[in-house]
Amino acid sequence: MSGYKVFIKNRILKSLLIISILFLSNNNTPAQSSDNGNGTFRNPVIWGDFPDPDVIRVSDTYYMISTSMHYFPGVTLLKSKDLVNWNIASNVVDEFKEHPFYDLKGGGRYAKGQWATSLRYFNEKFYILFTTLTEGSYIYTAVKAEGPWEKHKLDVFLYDPGMFIDTSGQIYVAHGNTDIQVTELNVDGLSVKTPGKLIYKAHRNGLEGNRLYKIGDYYYLFCTYGGPQGNQVCLRSKSIYGPFEERVVMNETANYAPMVLHQSCLVDLPDGNYWGMIFQDHNGLGRIPYLVPVYWVDDWPMLSNPMDGITTLKKPVASDEIINFPTTDEFNEPVLGLQWQFNHNPDKSKYSLTENKDALRLHTVSVTDSLLKARNTICQRIFGPHSEATVKIDISKMKTGDKAGLVILQDPFATLMVYKTKKDNQLQMTFNEEVKSSTTIKSPVIYLRAKVNGVSDKVDFFYSTDDITYQPFGEVFKMEFRLSIFCGNRYGIFNYATEKAGGYIDVDWFRVTHEPLFTRDCYNGKIIEAEYFDHQYCSEVRLSGNDRDNRNQDVVFRDGGLIAFNDISVTDTGLIHMELTFECTSDDASLEVRYQDTGEIIGTFKLPNAKGYQTVTFGIDTALKSTKRMEFRVWSRYDKGIIALDKIKISN
Repeated sequence: MSGYKVFIKNRILKSLLIISILFLSNNNTPAQSSDNGNGTFRNPVIWGDFPDPDVIRVSDTYYMISTSMHYFPGVTLLKSKDLVNWNIASNVVDEFKEHPFYDLKGGGRYAKGQWATSLRYFNEKFYILFTTLTEGSYIYTAVKAEGPWEKHKLDVFLYDPGMFIDTSGQIYVAHGNTDIQVTELNVDGLSVKTPGKLIYKAHRNGLEGNRLYKIGDYYYLFCTYGGPQGNQVCLRSKSIYGPFEERVVMNETANYAPMVLHQSCLVDLPDGNYWGMIFQDHNGLGRIPYLVPVYWVDDWPMLSNPMDGITTLKKPVASDEIINFPTTDEFNEPVLGLQWQFNHNPDKSKYSLTENKDALRLHTVSVTDSLLKARNTICQRIFGPHSEATVKIDISKMKTGDKAGLVILQDPFATLMVYKTKKDNQLQMTFNEEVKSSTTIKSPVIYLRAKVNGVSDKVDFFYSTDDITYQPFGEVFKMEFRLSIFCGNRYGIFNYATEKAGGYIDVDWFRVTHEPLFTRDCYNGKIIEAEYFDHQYCSEVRLSGNDRDNRNQDVVFRDGGLIAFNDISVTDTGLIHMELTFECTSDDASLEVRYQDTGEIIGTFKLPNAKGYQTVTFGIDTALKSTKRMEFRVWSRYDKGIIALDKIKISN
């Protein structure tokens, strides 16, 4: 295999692999399922912030718990029949009253609260175990996933716990960071029987995310060396107390370099197969789960396919139901939808869904000088890859000094809000309280909109007074992911007082539309981002030095490496030319394009050696047609040189 490195440089916003042009702006869908509707699904399996997953199967239903930290109602429990289509069963913890900071009294609990959580089912109950960094470890139990849930406080601190029930019925918890311990619980699972024993000392710092299993003769402990550039490892031993040996079982970036997938759990299927649910840091959107198959090598559970980076996979369990996550809310029910959480414990006396029928009424709670100190900011996850949220707010009952509107919440945060002064209502766009733009608003009703590009992390704001004409407003905001908040950016609606409490707003509705990563129709003007291919072989993505601000990536090939796009639909006839923009320092390199489903090669292009980038137009053998799968493969004979393919444009 040649040692050549071949780079396809791609711009995310303008794309870099272009097969005739642009996103379809009207191709909006609900918070879409990853189910393709044909027995396959596409990773990431959920395009939202569901980190630290733990998944179990109870009979024919799968349940997944994840981390929501300081957001309450929190500790979101999902359920599914096929591991692909997920719905919310419950938010396990309605509010967390273990310290006044959870009520934003005297301080806050941002980036604290509920961390990596363990989920198990035994004694005919669901058990959910998590640890806060400040208050200790808690177990919540319920007969049904929908609750009600009962809280139990443990008298030990179990960091990143993984509960495990042995074949003998003994209950253990693997826990710790770097120094991994096992603590045995009593048969009720609610108290300690045997204090923790050290079972493994990691060869470097940061080993965490413990998930313990017994499969065959071995105890397997899934762990991760934390952080975006960590990887997934497995420890195994024939005794629960060791000695354990360690192996890396996954080190993949999928289509989002340089972030490595990590912190997986194992999920058993009725047919004896296993899958892994693992997450990847996606910057502004947070930490997003992927579903990958497990294959076995010498009794080691390896994650994903050893040869390919496949993002489109056959569903592990057949089912016809497709479930889209709830995001839009007309607020016409007497209780909040399960997708909603507050930035800390809510003050339930200060919001209502019944005071004004078919609207959410948000009262100011207390006087404060910052949104981060204000209670009752109601939030929900931002789903990728592209989404647009619009909220209709009646601002007529705001009091002088009140601030209300739409927020993109992390650190930093950005708002599009109404600030009521003594003279008028000021529409303001702010970054971390700093006003970037301001104008006077006379209408008693305002429509606020945020359009999120979850690939580039850019957010554009708009407003309207009639829900027909929307004006862009303020500056482009760049989402970030910082540990000071430690959850992905959220859409939020807020109302707080800076002078005197007593005002309120009525939120008529909150509507979200979503766009796919790219459409599959090919016509003049269509763009396909090369880094978001369906399939790869001998190639990988990496963050490019070119336009990093928009997350431009390279696709790096070895000789014979390919990327492939599934389900291409050609809607424009006579597409017979490919315009290549590339840099080539090899004397013998070529790009081959073929229909993989038929084996037909439609073009082989010699890439001439030249200094710097060049643009050359080649003709393909026949007009482009629809295909189930199109492959782009690079060949290079010698062990030196670089080929940087910047873009491919198909034209008549």
